[in-house]
Amino acid sequence: METSKYIYALLIMLVFGVATCKGQFFKYATIYTSMNINTSMVEDQDYRAINRGYEEITQINPYDYSFQIGIRKVARYDFEQKKRTWYTGSDEQSYSDNTTISNNIGWEYLFNYAFIRHRSEKFTNQDFWIRYLGNKTVTKAQIKNDEARDLQFTSFDTRYRINRGRWDFTFGLVGRGHRVYGYNPIAETWEKGQQTFFDLANDFGYSRQFVNGDWHWFKNDELLATSNDEFFKHYFGLAIAQYNQNEIDALGSVYELSTVLGISYYKYSKDFWLLSWVNVLPYHYGLNDFSYDYEQLPIDLDLGLVTGWKITKSLGVFIEGTYLRYWEKPIYECKLGFNYLIF
Repeated sequence: METSKYIYALLIMLVFGVATCKGQFFKYATIYTSMNINTSMVEDQDYRAINRGYEEITQINPYDYSFQIGIRKVARYDFEQKKRTWYTGSDEQSYSDNTTISNNIGWEYLFNYAFIRHRSEKFTNQDFWIRYLGNKTVTKAQIKNDEARDLQFTSFDTRYRINRGRWDFTFGLVGRGHRVYGYNPIAETWEKGQQTFFDLANDFGYSRQFVNGDWHWFKNDELLATSNDEFFKHYFGLAIAQYNQNEIDALGSVYELSTVLGISYYKYSKDFWLLSWVNVLPYHYGLNDFSYDYEQLPIDLDLGLVTGWKITKSLGVFIEGTYLRYWEKPIYECKLGFNYLIF
């Protein structure tokens, strides 16, 4: 998805923030980089038949890696403590970053870029956002691209804020731009009953020849498979997926306006803390022909919970998690456990 114009919009907000903070915009910000390398998973053995024999085609994965670079300025909550000497990127991101209401009035931001290779698949993840929290309003602009989970969007979220002690209530509008979701181009291209799988493969540029009693499949004169079973198992599905991807990319971005209602709650003591938030987007107005058409209830959700309880001097339990469902694509993370300290 083309993101350059949205980056310009974020830069405008960044410049505005610098201009209004009297030289304090970057105070307490952290610039960080980190790189992790580890051995990749060993795949199951795989073979294919060839010339009345066989050859091994087991995928050999190079090492996995994750490289991150970023800058952030996000106020810590009372339950968050700096535990390490060095910032490693993963330490600099927490579940509480996703809440609408921060622990501090003013400007906050996160610009994180990650290059990842996992089991030979390469991903580039981006999470750029800048937010201003006031006594009566909260505004946030974001660019997010999570390639591993196929979630890309930009958003501009502005709301009115009502604070009642530990509770915060917000309501307003959010504009979002994203790649086309919920559309299957192959369903319009392939006419069931009129085209066979072989016809479709030919349309994708594959060809076949009958050799030694079996069909051999080629692409650009390169031998790919020595039987129909091998071709349809390993290559045909990838061809359909690539066709869909190309057609969707050609459509570009779509845009929509949504209403948003939010509730957040924060309580802290030395033995118990609770941070929770719920954002509901119940109504959407599509601005393009391919704006998302919801099959079920047209409600997008953004939920989060961070809680901990020191039951005794030795025993404590914690639960942390987020749940995001945009355009009927659920993405969630959760961790829970207990700590027991032996004196």
